[in-house]
Amino acid sequence: MFGMAGETEFDLRFELLGVPIRVHPVFWISSIWIVWDGDDPRRVFVGVLCIFVSVLVHEMGHGLLSRRYGYPSEIVLYILGGYATATRFSTWKNVKVSAAGPAAGFLLFLLTYITLLLLAASNPESLIGDSMIGYAIKMMLFANLIVTLMNLVPCVPLDGGRIAESLMNLYGGPQSMERTIQLGIVASGLVALRGIYCINTGADYVPLPQFLFPSFRVGDMIYTWSGSGIQPAPRFMVIFFGFLCAQQVIAYNEIKGRR
Repeated sequence: MFGMAGETEFDLRFELLGVPIRVHPVFWISSIWIVWDGDDPRRVFVGVLCIFVSVLVHEMGHGLLSRRYGYPSEIVLYILGGYATATRFSTWKNVKVSAAGPAAGFLLFLLTYITLLLLAASNPESLIGDSMIGYAIKMMLFANLIVTLMNLVPCVPLDGGRIAESLMNLYGGPQSMERTIQLGIVASGLVALRGIYCINTGADYVPLPQFLFPSFRVGDMIYTWSGSGIQPAPRFMVIFFGFLCAQQVIAYNEIKGRR
């Protein structure tokens, strides 16, 4: 969506599990923008660290499976996320590589969720007030559950769109590209409309059942976590998925115009 990241002299480079990693400076800037809190630099640092770990784990899912299939993938962390360089595999290998990133994100979500439950049972004080631990857990839950769900919307260039594209190429016949784009228009449009609904009603964007979140006692007070603390901003969802929808409409019209 934002194109490939050109190399700069300020790139951070390292290797993890045999996969070369490059972090573009724009990644740090966009991450700081997402978590900015002028009143508490510690929250900014912790927030950026959580985004870094979450994006890296997600892209490692793609990169490791690509390398297992014989392609020397490189991971680049860029604006609002990142990407793993890839090639065209067979249909089902493409599906697996595209799904590996969200799968890694869900695994990290489960580890974070288990940590939340353990802390609520053994050290609840660490989760209340201005606790950096509580803030970090909220950030990790948001990045690895909510953002992963967003990434599975079947709209290119999201992973869900790549999965849909591969399956359409296999089963969609000669109009597979058009059908992929049509699916992307409908899916991204519905997600954007959900954002408008939440703006007007105040509803949580992703309805999460309360029983998933722990309640715990600290002194005479009872605290309850809720899904409201890890919700995406509805206005962002409208803008982001509205932009994706517009991209798909333009692509569809271009295909129609060539015929």
